[in-house]
Amino acid sequence: MIAFVRGAGSLAALGFISLFVVGCALVSRAQAQPIKVYATLPDLGSLALAVGGDEITLTVAAKGPEDAHFVEAKPSLIKALSEADLYVQAGLELEIGYAPLLLQGARNAKVLPGNPGFIDASTVIAPLEVPPAPIDRSQGDVHPFGNPHYLLDPLNGLRVAALIRDRLSALQPGRRDQYARRYDDCRQRLAAALAGERLAGEYDAEQLAVLHEHGKLMDFLSQQGDSAALAGWLGAMAPYYGTKFVDEHNLWPYLARRFGLVVAAHLEPKPGIPPALKHLENVIALVQSEHIKLVVTAPYYDPKHASLVARASGAQVVHLAHQTGSVAAAADYLSMVDYNVRTLAAALAAGR
Repeated sequence: MIAFVRGAGSLAALGFISLFVVGCALVSRAQAQPIKVYATLPDLGSLALAVGGDEITLTVAAKGPEDAHFVEAKPSLIKALSEADLYVQAGLELEIGYAPLLLQGARNAKVLPGNPGFIDASTVIAPLEVPPAPIDRSQGDVHPFGNPHYLLDPLNGLRVAALIRDRLSALQPGRRDQYARRYDDCRQRLAAALAGERLAGEYDAEQLAVLHEHGKLMDFLSQQGDSAALAGWLGAMAPYYGTKFVDEHNLWPYLARRFGLVVAAHLEPKPGIPPALKHLENVIALVQSEHIKLVVTAPYYDPKHASLVARASGAQVVHLAHQTGSVAAAADYLSMVDYNVRTLAAALAAGR
């Protein structure tokens, strides 16, 4: 039985208890509310959903078929960012044309650099192609901190997913286990996609991918008696290790490195600079002399230059997905990687 005793001390105690209960309720409600995540790119949004599930709501600035370098800082995007709890960008100045405008216009301190609500995903990857200083406009649209298209390598995607998991957990500690479970599921699905179910269960699939990158995977598996068990993306690409291709824009170095391919030339003479006929003639000569079979392009590029090179050289134009949602078959991050690998493998097989 609880006895109620009147008096100033009792009233003060009741007031404190009431405030405590209200405070706990507010904290509980805050923990129960979905985290509002704002991603600049569809790949980042897909990874956030894979880890966050129903515990997040998502806004993505760039649309799948768009060139991620150029996104309009629309009022609707600024408003959504003003209400966000977590902002995720690719970094390496990929979004330099619009991210500062979005962040400045949103006036949301939670998502500014240095605060828990700001993620630059490039902090967990090793950039390729960092140019030597000094850099000037005569070099084209060079990214001074390295090539920003690192999400086309699925191992980098996994690293970014882990970063998002950790930040979501910091913002909502009560849901740490849910975020961890979803990340683990994502990691297991990616491992099976990389090397096949059997090898993913017996080996560290990420280490198998690194061995493939360095041309040592088949020797390793042969020593283990497991060569015939290799499946998945690595199995699809293993026969084509060292194969060269040319591309439109320098989008694919991370994908090429991961799956053992070589980018021999770009149709753009410099990043962001349309090719002149003389440059295309040089590329055609290279394609013919090196017996290169593929000209790789992305949906947002005018196909005329790639088609011209292919017709003149006998190569095949291959349309890859530069990000999630850029083609119908790339509805999420893993399906985007899968589409690219399957498309490349089919084109290379046809060109043999």
